Amino acid sequence: MGRLLNKLMIAVLCVVASKAAWAQDTSRVGPKPPVYAEYKGDTSYTRFNKNRGPVARAQINRLKNGALLVRLKTNQKAIDRLKAAGNMDLATQVERETQLTNKQIIKAYQANFKFCPVYFFFSQYSDSVKHQHLDGIFTDTTLLVNPNIVCHASFYLVAEQGYICNSTLGLVPKELAETAHEEGAATKEVSIVVKNRYFIQLHEPFPYYQKGYNMKKYADFVKNLDERFQKFYQESRGAVLAPELEVFVY
Repeated sequence: MGRLLNKLMIAVLCVVASKAAWAQDTSRVGPKPPVYAEYKGDTSYTRFNKNRGPVARAQINRLKNGALLVRLKTNQKAIDRLKAAGNMDLATQVERETQLTNKQIIKAYQANFKFCPVYFFFSQYSDSVKHQHLDGIFTDTTLLVNPNIVCHASFYLVAEQGYICNSTLGLVPKELAETAHEEGAATKEVSIVVKNRYFIQLHEPFPYYQKGYNMKKYADFVKNLDERFQKFYQESRGAVLAPELEVFVY
């Protein structure tokens, strides 16, 4: 019993460590929408509420002819720590559960996401995605990187499990996106959060997240997101983006 309890404690610590990598402590933060008045460090702050709508409509229109890239977690650091501590059985369990989760995510998108083509990549290829180096990074349903899977989309967004945050970033121009740093506190763990290719959380009215976190219902979450994308696209078709706002759509 003592050994089993120790394993359970280690597993809990792994989960905590994994979540800490995604967000700050949220024990005192409730699920709140972004407070737009916090965008004071952004050059677009004075026009944020006016411009976020046109930018969101441009993003959904371009996504329709682009692609959605889904980032999969590996939990490799947690697995390596367990192995280094001699907890081989628990390391194997975490590894298998991670693989099962990733396969469920892929299956859910392939069956329920119809809005645009969807591709899957592991988190170690995040820098490649950021810089549009998409050759040889996508995984197939067996979780193996398959160089035959090719994405030619010039515009894409990224979806992943994670947290939505009370963002401190407004509309960040492309030239500043790589160095932009999100300092907003996490407000809610969600099944899907949508970001641009620099992994900056999008803004309303774009349907940038899907509530829920139960893996048994993940297919429903993906289906709901797809329906919300379809609805927002129908509302946004034909929208023309002012030339000066092009710097915010990437």
